[in-house]
Amino acid sequence: MNKKLTVKLLVLLTIIFVSSAANAWSKKDTYWEAAYLATHVADWGQTLDISSQCQSGAYYETNPIMGKCPSSQTVNAYFIGTALLHYGAAHMLPKKYRRMFQAGTMGMELSYITNNASIGLNVKF
Repeated sequence: MNKKLTVKLLVLLTIIFVSSAANAWSKKDTYWEAAYLATHVADWGQTLDISSQCQSGAYYETNPIMGKCPSSQTVNAYFIGTALLHYGAAHMLPKKYRRMFQAGTMGMELSYITNNASIGLNVKF
């Protein structure tokens, strides 16, 4: 990850975490966020599997942010960044919408994981 992008990400995360202080966070919120992160990590591992095999033409990445054949460094930076952003966004949301966000994004991750598994991808770190 280049230096400018890293600085921008750190500034954004600081804003998110400072503004999240006003929203109450419960044990249940922590459990839901942990469940989301478990699916996120599985998707991460499958994306690393794509990264290791895309040069051979076996697979390609469909996420336009990472490109068709991302390096493992790009995959790692993307998943670390999006995990932090998800956590920050969940903290910022009012309780009323937080669970919908966590459940909805977990559902998206589960659909990616299921599709990836159906085409033969494994979770590899």
